[in-house]
Amino acid sequence: MRSALNEAQLAISFRIFLFCNIILAVLFFFAFVESIGAVIRGGDVRRHIEDLVSLPLYLLIAFGLKKQLSWVRPLICWVSCFSILRMLLVMVSEDLMKTAANPVAIVFVYLFNGVFILFYAYQLYFFSRSDVKAFFKRLSAAGS
Repeated sequence: MRSALNEAQLAISFRIFLFCNIILAVLFFFAFVESIGAVIRGGDVRRHIEDLVSLPLYLLIAFGLKKQLSWVRPLICWVSCFSILRMLLVMVSEDLMKTAANPVAIVFVYLFNGVFILFYAYQLYFFSRSDVKAFFKRLSAAGS
């Protein structure tokens, strides 16, 4: 049986997740700018759609966490599930082996993806906890 988190632990956890999602938004900002440049130069939008959608999505998550809005919890769970599946597919696809020039780069990509999979899995676990759901329900009841 897992123990319920108190208000202080939830507040600290939200700040940590807010910081992590802001960092991800900054990283996706650079990918967004590069993708906009590629699309302007005539690149295929479908090849860059993930980078174009990720920046607004992570900014929306950061805003929702900052304001502790009730809709952010399901959004985070959805994004975490999608990200885990996408990273697992990248790791098992043979495209990774073809694009990486040397074995060290492949190991680095696997480790990098593994760290992100763990982050998204923990985020999914945390935001699907019953005490976190109850916390958001209390916030939305207090805000109305």
